[in-house]
Amino acid sequence: MPYEPGSIHYQKPDARSLIKAGYQPVDMHLHTRYSDGLIRIPDLLSYARRNRIGVAITDHNEIKGAVQAFRSQHDLLVIPGIELETREGPHILIYFDVAGDLEDFFHDLNREKRRQNPEVPHNLTVSECLTLAKEYSCLRIAAHPFGYFGINRGILKCVEKHMLPGVLENIDGIEVICGGMTGSLNQKAIRYAHRHPIPFTGGSDAHILSDVGSVLTGAPAETAEEFLAAIRKRKNIVCGKPGTFIRKGATAGVIAWSFVPYTCSLIGAHSAAYKHRIKHIVSRYSGTCKKNREVQMKEKDNSEKRRE
Repeated sequence: MPYEPGSIHYQKPDARSLIKAGYQPVDMHLHTRYSDGLIRIPDLLSYARRNRIGVAITDHNEIKGAVQAFRSQHDLLVIPGIELETREGPHILIYFDVAGDLEDFFHDLNREKRRQNPEVPHNLTVSECLTLAKEYSCLRIAAHPFGYFGINRGILKCVEKHMLPGVLENIDGIEVICGGMTGSLNQKAIRYAHRHPIPFTGGSDAHILSDVGSVLTGAPAETAEEFLAAIRKRKNIVCGKPGTFIRKGATAGVIAWSFVPYTCSLIGAHSAAYKHRIKHIVSRYSGTCKKNREVQMKEKDNSEKRRE
């Protein structure tokens, strides 16, 4: 099947044939050691050069890896990105033309989190994330849009459940092939993209280096800005397939293990915040009890004086 602009190919990608057809191949969804992956930035960049692909680093709620890669690359296309976790559950992939815009957005994101809850910042809602990103030149994509095994990790899954009213008006496109999803969920996303004239992307969702490049997005572009512009105009293609269940199992193990220190730090943050609250409540309660005892003693003294 020829690589026509706007086409989706559910097959193992061949980066060299994509390049020959005039498309720059980029894996648009992967995670490094800065979130829940095992991939080191230098190893990733070397791997990408050897395989002649570009990369979009989309760590969970973190940008250090994306910024480091963008500023250290010279002969490699790196698209700065982030995968946001939201309060309702869905994940959102957001891509930027340059790392500076990503840094500014991330600063605004964290400032809003702290404003809402200074002690233990929580994830923003889907609507809040999309509205905040709208102020930037970026591409907002619904990651694995139909979720994982029925879990509300995808925007279209929530829409099916009549959640998130009006969200489709603020999302730019969807991820049609995600290496972490099952075949049936990928096919469902592909059918949705065929029925709706919206931009689409694809990525491996790699957490280990060997999975990088298993799903590629191709576009006639040399820079991140040109690449994202081509996606907006549906001049790109997506090619790839999800990994085997063995690979998915290995990835699941990586994710589970990487969340141990994250969970411990989160519990520590919550414990510190609630310890402060509990101390405040106990202090107020103790003060109230002391005041009540003083009132009772005074009333007792007055009663004894009246009897005298």
